[in-house]
Amino acid sequence: MVFHLLHPAIREALKERGISEPTEPQKRAIPEILSGNNVLIIAPTGSGKTEAALLPILSKMLERDIDRPGIYVLYITPLRALNRDLLDRIKWWGERLGFRVDVRHGDTDKADRQRQSKTPPHILITTPEMLQAIMTGKRLLTHLKELQWAIIDEVHELAEDKRGVQLSLALERLRYHVGRDFQIVGLSATVGSPVEVAKFLMGVDRPFKIVMVNITRQMKLDVVRPKPTAEDYKLAETSGLFPDVIARLKLIKKLVEENRSTLIFVNTRSMAELLGFRLTYLFPDIPAAVHHSSLSKMVRVSVEERLKRGELKAVVATSSLELGIDIGHVDLVIQYISPHQVTRLLQRVGRSGHRLTAVPKGVVIGEDVNDVMEATVIVKMARNGFIEPTQIPHKPYDVLVNQIVAFLIMKPRWKLEELYHVIKRAYPYRDLAIEELRRVVKFMQDLYPRLAVYFEDSDTVARPRGRGFYRYFYETLSMIPDERQYAVINAKTDELVGTLDESFVAEYGNAGVKFIFRGRPWLITAVEDRSIKVVEVSDPSGAIPSWIGEEIPVPFEVAQEVGKLRRRALELGDHKALAEEYGISEETAAFILEELTKHKGPLPDDKTVVIEQFRENVVVVHAAFGTLVNRTLGKLIGELLIKILEKPVGVHQDPYGVIIQSSDPLPAELVAEQIRKLASMDAREIAELIKSALVKSGSFKRRILHVAKRMGAVDKEADVYSISMSKLVEAFSGTPVFDEALKEALERDLDLQHTAEVLQRIRWGEISIAFSAEPTHLGEVLYEKLSHRLEIIPPERLRRLVLDSTKARLLNYSMLAACLVCGWYGIIRVGEVYELKCPRCGSADIGVVRVVKSDNLEREIRRNYDEIKRTAEILRKYGWTGLYALASRLPIDAVEELLASLNGVDLNELTGKIQEMEKEYLKQRLLE
Repeated sequence: MVFHLLHPAIREALKERGISEPTEPQKRAIPEILSGNNVLIIAPTGSGKTEAALLPILSKMLERDIDRPGIYVLYITPLRALNRDLLDRIKWWGERLGFRVDVRHGDTDKADRQRQSKTPPHILITTPEMLQAIMTGKRLLTHLKELQWAIIDEVHELAEDKRGVQLSLALERLRYHVGRDFQIVGLSATVGSPVEVAKFLMGVDRPFKIVMVNITRQMKLDVVRPKPTAEDYKLAETSGLFPDVIARLKLIKKLVEENRSTLIFVNTRSMAELLGFRLTYLFPDIPAAVHHSSLSKMVRVSVEERLKRGELKAVVATSSLELGIDIGHVDLVIQYISPHQVTRLLQRVGRSGHRLTAVPKGVVIGEDVNDVMEATVIVKMARNGFIEPTQIPHKPYDVLVNQIVAFLIMKPRWKLEELYHVIKRAYPYRDLAIEELRRVVKFMQDLYPRLAVYFEDSDTVARPRGRGFYRYFYETLSMIPDERQYAVINAKTDELVGTLDESFVAEYGNAGVKFIFRGRPWLITAVEDRSIKVVEVSDPSGAIPSWIGEEIPVPFEVAQEVGKLRRRALELGDHKALAEEYGISEETAAFILEELTKHKGPLPDDKTVVIEQFRENVVVVHAAFGTLVNRTLGKLIGELLIKILEKPVGVHQDPYGVIIQSSDPLPAELVAEQIRKLASMDAREIAELIKSALVKSGSFKRRILHVAKRMGAVDKEADVYSISMSKLVEAFSGTPVFDEALKEALERDLDLQHTAEVLQRIRWGEISIAFSAEPTHLGEVLYEKLSHRLEIIPPERLRRLVLDSTKARLLNYSMLAACLVCGWYGIIRVGEVYELKCPRCGSADIGVVRVVKSDNLEREIRRNYDEIKRTAEILRKYGWTGLYALASRLPIDAVEELLASLNGVDLNELTGKIQEMEKEYLKQRLLE
């Protein structure tokens, strides 16, 4: 047993915590870490990874008898809200063994920061962004000279984005400062390229060991698609939901009731809200809640704790709960609609079965035939051990600018050669050329304010004078794009309809675009500074779902397997044989076969593209190539058609097809000609064509804006409508800003590599092109999904749904309550409060803090004491109704005004008034 390798004090502490047996990651990682190796531990959440990393390091600290003041261990976690359970566990180990543990994040107050500078903790827990700030403080930098170990948590979260690249350079800067290497231990959920991820974490030419605990083969995975019953059709008439939606909701209810605790994962925040509302609306007796990144931290923490205590039986969540947040034992994971990627499925299902002996269980509930087939192949690929490769960003220039500034803060003058050698040790910059670095430094010199001074004669880069240099750095500690919200206003009534994310507005925010929003089709009539003017329309055809930008892309490999499944299903022609081959239930196999036999005409599969004349002016290109390849193909076909027709064409893509619409008749043969033309082009011509299409797109303009902000080339407050985006593209053409935005768009939004492969296979005849002169069943499935991503709801029913949804939000809202008499405080949930009395002293003198910004509740009470006194007056006067109104997004003045205007209390009437006032208040804020 590996625990005997640890220091006796740790063995005693393990007994205290009731831990007698090591988990699999602990068995394998502890000896490697004790040997001094850099280690990447890949294992599911809840498998003891934190202790696997921490215990051998604490053991080595005890043996060394550390006496000099300094920070010896950095624990870096990318979680925006530092995990309370994780902190408590690490603090317990530290205190028990005589080591100081402290936390540094954005909410750490001045007194705590000063204390950390004077008396450094032995173990400092922080975020990648906060590490950037810490390394600018002289005292803390001195304390970091003692650094021996760095534990990096949630590595899978960091490896694929620019936050991770920024951290990899920060670690190189730290090694330069310390003057030696330190031991790195990485903790990760399932990833597709373990060696690449380890290299990313450790840097170039540093040895490492990988400890990988594979739970895939033990997982119990199932794909289901419930059929609506006669009862579901009846319920559909009274509830206003579709029968198949009711069948899915009833299945969720059944599964939730059969288990103690269930996580229900969805792919977008809007779907989390929609599903959470529908569950509580149809089955109010099921204790369920919603968890996603847009909710306030206090609400998320409250949901996590209530699930852990067993007060909730189910939580509907997005990827916000994929991370290592402790929520206790989970019996079952339901994935509502395909997770689109094998990695997602494994990370999500890995959240269940956290006892050493428990088997992770997951059920995917499918929607239409493509969704069910996609889930089927994802489950099969997971069982066969396939995981999508991890894509580490390749030498991004915006992160480079940010980190060169950080290097200049650390040391005011660098020989370019010396700086180059330090940067090249970071894995994402392993093949950076010195000429590229020189070009970036010269660009930094040309900015205003300057971010660097370059001396050509001595090939030296130096820190510029002026505050602008430092202001840039502190404003860009984070590589996470700052997404704006835009008001959507009904042009006829001037009412606020809702808000849209910048990603949607940048791509589709033009007059004449039709989109589905809040269950209704709208047409954009005008776009002003911070608002989108719209009118409601009756015809939803060709509309775009408003949350399209949030979707997880389906990889090329998964879509190809779906194509293969289509072909294989018809070859077998028997649902029992299909069920056996793909490891699914006979019911699911029968549904797939039944749907495929409805399809008349050529079948689109992994080796066949079918071009279908869906309407006179609509062509569907069936292509099983995944989201990014189909988006690339769509842009290429669209660009060629625009040149021929000299008119705009609408192009929408799905993982299994591209839909092309024109205002005039559009023959399918014309679309086929463009695909053949693309297949005859060489790689250079295709690259030029895609670049030409890309730079005109809203998504590219948004990318260039975010890159320019990160590089200090435009003001941090600029948004897609405050500056001319076309002029911005023109101004940065030929600069590192343009090059980086183009590279980011090609890497993240498109897939040129697989598109080139597909076109080559068409040219060689490995993929054939077939035609259908008539609309087909699979064409209908595609068109339905793209046009009606969220169901179109009749206005009178929508009003009721929205009212009930707002009511559910207010009743589920959590606040910090405090007694003004005895000082008691605690988190309360509006729907669970029966009387407003202090549980300790019985006083009715209780007030609330409506929005809590940090984990330190005592500090929150001190900061918000005036708010507590003011809300206590409201609660004394209006009781529970006052608490319900305070759960709204209205300022306190508006809440008082609303409550004073009430004649008697009807909850529906009050909720309706809150809705109207919230809309008006939000509109004013967005337009300020």
